[in-house]
Amino acid sequence: MKKIILLLLFASLLAFNKSFAQPFADVLSFNYQTFNSKFNDSVRWKNKIDNYFLNFFLPKEFKNGNMLLVRLNSETINSTFYPDSSYSSRLSSISLPIGMKLATKNKKWETILIGIPKIASDFEDKIESEDFQYGGIFLQHFIPNNKLKIKAGLYYNREAFGNFFIPLVGVDWKVNDRIYLYGILPTNYKAEFNIIKNKLYTGINLKYLTRSFRLSKAMNKDYVRYDEAQIKLFIDYFVYKKALLFAEIGYSIGTNPLQYKYNSDEFNYNSNPVYSEMGTYPLFNIGVAYRVRLDLEKKEEQKKNE
Repeated sequence: MKKIILLLLFASLLAFNKSFAQPFADVLSFNYQTFNSKFNDSVRWKNKIDNYFLNFFLPKEFKNGNMLLVRLNSETINSTFYPDSSYSSRLSSISLPIGMKLATKNKKWETILIGIPKIASDFEDKIESEDFQYGGIFLQHFIPNNKLKIKAGLYYNREAFGNFFIPLVGVDWKVNDRIYLYGILPTNYKAEFNIIKNKLYTGINLKYLTRSFRLSKAMNKDYVRYDEAQIKLFIDYFVYKKALLFAEIGYSIGTNPLQYKYNSDEFNYNSNPVYSEMGTYPLFNIGVAYRVRLDLEKKEEQKKNE
């Protein structure tokens, strides 16, 4: 069972509400993020962190406009301490968000309700109840016209450190055929510019994501908390129809994965050195996706109806 789960885990976690924070949907995507940083101590040795993300999204739309939403997210974080690479650790998570998008007859209001069961651990022991997390998303959309969408809601997750709530707000605004602002704050927001029509996109991305992972009994069942805050430049390129290559380069303004004591918000100073405090750092991300641009799909549908 453990081997099967780890095979599924080898890749990516992006916040589920990204599916509703952009004018596109990634049916399948994989990406790899990496960075190096020095520790905030006198030795100033380095830590290398590699993230692998996998995402699968399966929506089912009904005749009344409502939609069933099913997603599989997974992430693996490999951390290695240099120059002594014998200090290394791996964290993994897998979640299965399931929910509904409920639309009104006039299409101006949408309600999104999502439940998110999740397992997040180092998987060194058998899976126990403490490895499970549960949460959800509530989002309300108001769509006054086809160029503007206003969003508000709440995210909740029962993290290893306790209850975690984030209020969500956002505005999707299609300024013109080239410029698009979209997303949900604080989790993910983009300013996008279409360089080559329907082919090449670039812009700025703001991202904030908190998650936690339970450690094994050998680590006293401590947990690792990762408050990831980033500002990045991105480029998206459709190499063929809906097949996409994307890359991001940017800078972290958050904190690296840190180890805390079991059932406490106290930092563990005697922890694995890969989970000690580091300085800020540049980062790089690259990936592939099967992406459906919803704004382009609407244009094609309008042409067919004319």
